[in-house]
Amino acid sequence: MLSATSSTLRPSRLPELELHCPTALEEVLGHLAEGAHPFAGGTDILLWASQRGEPRRLVWTGGVEELRALETGGEPLRVGAAVTLASIVRSPAFRAAAPAVFDGARSIGSVQLRNQATLVGNVCTASPAGDTLPGLLVHDAEVEVVGPSGDRRRLPLEDFLVGPGDTGLGDGELVAAVSLSRLAARETSAFVRFTQRQALDLAFASAAARLRFEADGRTVAAARLALGAVAPTAVEVAEAAAMLVGRPLSEAGLDASAEAAGEACAPISDHRASAGYRRQLVKAVVRDALAAAGRRAEAR
Repeated sequence: MLSATSSTLRPSRLPELELHCPTALEEVLGHLAEGAHPFAGGTDILLWASQRGEPRRLVWTGGVEELRALETGGEPLRVGAAVTLASIVRSPAFRAAAPAVFDGARSIGSVQLRNQATLVGNVCTASPAGDTLPGLLVHDAEVEVVGPSGDRRRLPLEDFLVGPGDTGLGDGELVAAVSLSRLAARETSAFVRFTQRQALDLAFASAAARLRFEADGRTVAAARLALGAVAPTAVEVAEAAAMLVGRPLSEAGLDASAEAAGEACAPISDHRASAGYRRQLVKAVVRDALAAAGRRAEAR
């Protein structure tokens, strides 16, 4: 059990770390003002500390009650900074309200990692391959930021994500929560990724789809598509989604939308995959995400 006082943390392979475990948000902000780095699950931060030797001064956010709150009863949904991925995966209400984000959370790491890692941590890491990010984009996610003096501001997720590992957070600021819209009537969403392994792997390409149908249950009234791992940040592809509107889902429509999404993305080549291969994968995951969303709509 972590205490509510400062201590020294020195597991094997880690440099000596200064750890603070406050129970009030004001205390967290005070430590941030003095140069501490916030963390909740620590699945990224402690890895960085072992590999890079920094950050050396940490403040744990899990002791603050407000940051542990998962609010699924209203609009929008609100996920506090210390809410674990496992809490989201275990929540039937969250799954029903934002299935694409649920899919992304369930795909991350392993059971053990999801018991520690948080949704807000996945957002703040700002990896282009972050599995919750495409789903959050199509669910209109906003990031709630608390400043050093306790003032709050909200940023749309697309503005918060600046580049790989880079966010819109300023000095001394903390992400207190992420809010997102819930599905309306006749809406559904889904997330699909391609990896070489089922777990403990980064996506080569991923896609989230959100569809709203007309009263006939067949004609697409509105569509959203977002991609991961094929641009500097997770990104929406509005033109590819718009091609689906006004007609029932069909094999030809799925193919056309997937082709447009593949042309709209900007993947890179690295040691894991070439840009051309990723572009082809985009077409596959977009098609699969749209089809999965369509099946969920039929099952309602």
